[in-house]
Formats: sequence, C-alpha cells, structure tokens
Amino acid sequence: MLADGDRQTAVPALVSEACGIVLELGPGIGSQLPRYDTSKITKIYGVEPNVDLHKSLRENIKTSGLIDVYEIIPCGVEDVVELKKHGIVLGNIDTILSVQVLCSVPDPNEMLRRLYALLRPGGQLIVYEHVKSKDLISSMVQNVYNVFWPFFIGNCHLNRTTQHSIMQAGDWRRIELTSPTSEDAWLVFPRIYGRLWKRL
Repeated sequence: MLADGDRQTAVPALVSEACGIVLELGPGIGSQLPRYDTSKITKIYGVEPNVDLHKSLRENIKTSGLIDVYEIIPCGVEDVVELKKHGIVLGNIDTILSVQVLCSVPDPNEMLRRLYALLRPGGQLIVYEHVKSKDLISSMVQNVYNVFWPFFIGNCHLNRTTQHSIMQAGDWRRIELTSPTSEDAWLVFPRIYGRLWKRL
C-alpha cells in the first residue's frame, strides 16, 4: 500500500516493534501505518507540523483501521504546550518512532534530549536515519551535495552525525544500533537503524 520503496529495508520490522503509547515523528501521509502491530499498541500520537499532509494522513489512518488509536498533533516536538494539551508529558511515552526525520529538524541534539525526556523509564527509541559517512570520499561528496540538498529536500542534511546525537541524548540502558558495513560505508546515504532503551 504505502512506502513500497523501503519494503526491503529494516523499516517494516522496526515499526512492528513499537508498543504501548507511541509518539511517531513526522508521519507525513502515514507511510508506516500498515506496519504497526496493533496488538501491541495502546495509542499513537503522530506529531506532524505540515498541515497540508493531514488530509492524506487521516485517509490512511482510516484505511489502516487505526481511527480509534491514532491522533494527529499539528506541531513539532518542541511545542511543549501543544503536546501537553494532548497528554504528552515527560516520562509517559513507551515508544518513539523516527524514520528519516532527524536529518531535517533544526537542532537534532536538542530534539533528541527532548525525546529522551518524554520516554518513560524502560521506554524505547526506534530509529531509521541516514547519517554522515565514515568513508572520507563519501563524506566529502555528502558535504558538496549538502550545499544545495536541504533547499530541495525539506531541509534534509546528508552529513549529520545523528548516531552521536542519539548516544548523547541520555543514559541508555540497552543499545541495538546497526551502522553501515564496510561494503556500503562509501554510499552517500549510509544508514543507522535499530532500538535504544532508556535506563530504568
């Protein structure tokens, strides 16, 4: 149905691990909706500041049978007042899902600290993000592309050290992150993906 392009990636398996009260960052039109295991979900809050996407997102929520579970929140995670109106406060989220979002937020370090604070003790952060390459030539290519790339692709930055930002966000009890292998480290879009659990 949706997001056929990442069907062969780790994304479907990662999304299916979301459980409890879920905060989905930047759901867009709802590409991940069919991948949730509804037997594990209590509530999903979709934080989507782009209101132009809400109509399609609502339609896909309905198609996926998640009307009673999914709530769209028309703001960014930095809007503490708006989040609180919807019952999202520090320490009450079980799962935060971020699929190719952290590359485009204004301040990823601050964003990740906020996200960590929202997680309950033992809660999990699920990520699938592209990152700065560890390969010298590829990172140089990323830096060149990044001069113009953010202007055309929704403020997406190719050369962010997202893994470092995630690790510095808080005290993680358990970390299951996969970095690029030596075979694909040269790519312009190397990925990190996996799950991290907040310390109890």
